[in-house]
Amino acid sequence: MSSRLNLPPLAERTFTSVIGRHVAMRPDQAAVRDPERSLSYGALYEEALAVAGGFGRLGVREGEAVLVMLDNHLDSVVAWWALALTRRVEVPVNTAYRGSILAHVANNSCARAIVIDEPYLPVLAEVIDQLPRVEHVIVRGAMALAMPPKVRVHGWEEIRGPRAAPVALEPWDLMGIMYTSGTTGPSKGVRVTQAHAYGYASPAVLGRAVPQDVSLVTLPLFHIGGQWAGVYNSLIAGGSSVVLPRFSATSYWDDVRRYGCTYTLMLGAMANFLYQQPAREDDRRHGLRQVLMVPVIAQMEAFCERFAIDSVATAYGLTEGSTALVAALGSARAGAVGVPRPDFDIRLVDEHDIEVPAGKVGELLIRPQEPWSVMDGYHKMPEATIAAWRNQWLHTGDAFRVDTDGQYVFVDRMKDAMRRRGENVSSFEVEKEIMEHPAVLEAAVIGVPSAASEDDILACVVLRPGAVPDADALLDFLEARLPYFMVPRYVDFLVELPKTPTAKVRKQELRARGVTPTSHDRPPKNGKRPAAGEKK
Repeated sequence: MSSRLNLPPLAERTFTSVIGRHVAMRPDQAAVRDPERSLSYGALYEEALAVAGGFGRLGVREGEAVLVMLDNHLDSVVAWWALALTRRVEVPVNTAYRGSILAHVANNSCARAIVIDEPYLPVLAEVIDQLPRVEHVIVRGAMALAMPPKVRVHGWEEIRGPRAAPVALEPWDLMGIMYTSGTTGPSKGVRVTQAHAYGYASPAVLGRAVPQDVSLVTLPLFHIGGQWAGVYNSLIAGGSSVVLPRFSATSYWDDVRRYGCTYTLMLGAMANFLYQQPAREDDRRHGLRQVLMVPVIAQMEAFCERFAIDSVATAYGLTEGSTALVAALGSARAGAVGVPRPDFDIRLVDEHDIEVPAGKVGELLIRPQEPWSVMDGYHKMPEATIAAWRNQWLHTGDAFRVDTDGQYVFVDRMKDAMRRRGENVSSFEVEKEIMEHPAVLEAAVIGVPSAASEDDILACVVLRPGAVPDADALLDFLEARLPYFMVPRYVDFLVELPKTPTAKVRKQELRARGVTPTSHDRPPKNGKRPAAGEKK
């Protein structure tokens, strides 16, 4: 990575600065489209300000939060723009949220209004009596449910106009509250400033995106991957985005061709699904040439050759702390996430925040060199904020090591790391190898108590449809690929893994379940894996 980033002055890293510049320069260029319609920069700007005028008439003031529970479509972008351009605070809501999780997000954010797609109204109705602050429900769709007398229901089309005026924003103004799924406690609302969102999404950080690019966005817009690394990245560059309802491995390359896409953010799991599809004679006939892949799959080179991808970039980012580690286009490789950004300070430390020796694993701590470049705290959770910023460094909770080429390698979530036979074991690395087995769809690895002290390893595995459970065959496969101390002792085949609404595995539920009478148990022989030809 360059010794400096080509970022504009801090004062210009705001939504109104970005959008205002492109509305003036390219008002008729396509900005965002979905399968139903397309809007230019100028048209999207005017439509968003008309919706912002509706928020004003409902009494939503500057600095107030608005819940946005919408699917992937152009109206979701319009709602985001309407709030961002007028110093209102967007609270994207995962459309899988319901019950106490939905109530917690609504109440913690103090929002008085929610914009919601009609299919999610029954979910809202289940908890509306638990949301004392909510006064306005803005429904995109025809259906409406009965709401308490204090709640007014409005149609999405009804609230538009007359046009509001955009607001000159400061880099420290709050742009959104992004809720991270709680795997061990309530979801925390990350307070995102204007400069924070810009720094995360900027093409100067993430790499390729120019005005001629058409970016394909299949990740949910309620996630930073969809909204920031997808749409906002393209907007900052003055490019165009295509927002699709969801990722589909079977229609992906047809969509790339249909919309003329040249660039995309692709999760590693998405790349694996695409790579596992049957080969087609038109696999290379499309315009997608650059990919931001997170994480990089082991078959990256074969993937690029098969699908005619010129180069791959990757990065490590978190909602709280921006994209702090980046591998530029052409330098990404499997197993690594890049090098530190020049405008961030990075440390790897032990449990006491003391730096670990070179080559050792430690928790990644980050600190920006410019203000307002990371979160300004967790919303209404001061104790969690203080804990995250212990000793004036933002603690990521992720374990890394530095490889011989200077790239950082993700090892595990700190709380998921295990110790076995005197060796540290990364659940991430074991899971990665399990996922290489052709019968495996998903896997989660946890440490369980061992009679010999430290941990034994339990692999919880979900098989692909039609695959036959065979724990010994899986363990044989792993013994050929892993050090003996990393091979699981126990294997459980599950129908599905317990997950949060944001699809993170709830490993605490697996730990609470532990080893069961149905768990396959194959103890290591003499504390090591059997030698070649030795009976297991």
